[in-house]
Amino acid sequence: MKIILGDNQFFGVNHFDLEKGQQTKLYFNDVDKIKNFINDSLSVGMDGFMINSNEKGYEIIDKCNFNNDKEIHYSIPYPHKYANMINENGMMSLFKYIYKNTSMINNITVGSKLLFSRNLKHLVPLALDMEIPKKLKKGSYIYIQNIITDLLIGMGRADILIHFIQTVTKMGYKPGIITLNPVMLDRLLKNKLKESLLKELIICFNVNKEGFNVFPYLNKVEELIKSKPNYKLMGMSIFASGASNIPSSIQYIKKLKLDYVVFGTSKIENVTSNLQRLKA
Repeated sequence: MKIILGDNQFFGVNHFDLEKGQQTKLYFNDVDKIKNFINDSLSVGMDGFMINSNEKGYEIIDKCNFNNDKEIHYSIPYPHKYANMINENGMMSLFKYIYKNTSMINNITVGSKLLFSRNLKHLVPLALDMEIPKKLKKGSYIYIQNIITDLLIGMGRADILIHFIQTVTKMGYKPGIITLNPVMLDRLLKNKLKESLLKELIICFNVNKEGFNVFPYLNKVEELIKSKPNYKLMGMSIFASGASNIPSSIQYIKKLKLDYVVFGTSKIENVTSNLQRLKA
């Protein structure tokens, strides 16, 4: 099981304690502090780190150097970035941003495909072109954020998710999908992907012994894990956003035999102790 450093603490996300989330966001108030914490975490044995594509996350990947032997898990898009852009400066600011941050070839190709087919899946290459930092090393994982995944699940648009997986793979990266409902996602994708594409795919979802924010139900998620699907499984929110007893939570997670787990913390001593327990 590989263990990945999460990024919630860097951006003030804590689903159980909002005040604590704001405190950690203030602590990690610049890129250098985040970079140093990631490097320290990698140096004590973490297998990699996850970061999302907000402005700070993009800058971290684009400007900072990390251990080349460690994995980078990069999630896109960051919807609040675009919502804030439109709210503050209007719709034209979004068009200017897209034009500035994507290649002319992609603009022409995507525009013509959308015009003739009206299929939203053709937006995938444009989104990847716009969201992926140029310095993101090949072989890194790129994920769709759960806000997009779960919308597509509700729409029954397996084709868009499959197109994302195919496009990411062709670009020399590895595909990942974050979801709040891995059971429904599994049903949507079942028998629709070639074995070669499933081999590197990671599905990331909440799982913890308390069942906190685990959907649709903890027992259903446990059944999915036990079924050993052909793709890789990553557990997140394994400590129920700080609401659980850490040692017992780790014992529970280890019994599930996941391929990956991801957790966030603002203290390097927590990184070390959790890592030791998970690896024991």
